[in-house]
Amino acid sequence: MKKHVLIFLIAFSSIGICNAQEWFTSLDVAKRLALVQDKMLLVMWQNTLDYTYPVRLIGDDKVSVVVDLNKNDEVNNLIWDHFVPVILLESNYEKLYNDAKKNRNVLYLDKLKDDSIKIMDANGNILNVKTNTAEIENLTQIINRYGLKTTFLKHELNNYSRDKNVTSAFNLASKYLDYAVYVPKKTREDITDLANIYFNEAKAYLANSDLKNKAGFLQRLEFLDIKKLLILGNPNKARRLLKKIDTADIDITNQTLYNFLNYTTFKMLEKEEEVALWKDKLSPIDLKKAELIVNING
Repeated sequence: MKKHVLIFLIAFSSIGICNAQEWFTSLDVAKRLALVQDKMLLVMWQNTLDYTYPVRLIGDDKVSVVVDLNKNDEVNNLIWDHFVPVILLESNYEKLYNDAKKNRNVLYLDKLKDDSIKIMDANGNILNVKTNTAEIENLTQIINRYGLKTTFLKHELNNYSRDKNVTSAFNLASKYLDYAVYVPKKTREDITDLANIYFNEAKAYLANSDLKNKAGFLQRLEFLDIKKLLILGNPNKARRLLKKIDTADIDITNQTLYNFLNYTTFKMLEKEEEVALWKDKLSPIDLKKAELIVNING
């Protein structure tokens, strides 16, 4: 990516974006390609690129340059390298907004409405929800934070795309939570927030599902909220929540996760005596997963 940015610092193309590879105008088609290519979507509203749209690029030597996204072939090619770009038609707005307002917060809805660059996953959920306060959007930063390969999520993304239900939504949410361990630190909270969208969907599907152990499922969602705290580097709060749990109430299906949370929390708090009490309760795979969470917060 940095190699491309250095090219911009030397010379710019003045060819309009209309002469370069055209962006998709069908969100559904773009989402299908994103699934195939293991990419996120870079999305802008219709007519946004009818005018000058400046973006900032930064090279290896920290020298920055502002270019017009609408008038630069090289910028367009760079976007295609990392994302599937989409122009959202205004005719899509009402449906997208009405769907989102059912279970999204004001911050998410404001991001959906504004004219800034939106990064969405292959299901059309916004990743970079937090408001951009910079006068000129930093495209280099957007690529570094959100130009993610989603190969790790491929199976769960495809299952969810084929059939949206309590299981597919939950499995995708859980996979996003695991994926948060591998992304850049500045992107980690965005990924866990995206996981929450799917956890909330799973909870919404639960009422009409034929899942037998619904109480155990809801408890697992609560436990995964604690796992999120650990991934984001907050073991003290995780410990407070774990102390409130009555061990007699733990569903048998959640015992392994409960053990994992305790071990990882004590490991992050460097309480070695307590760590030793929980270590033998975990499989080698879970020990490695715990170590990953500890290391990213070390």
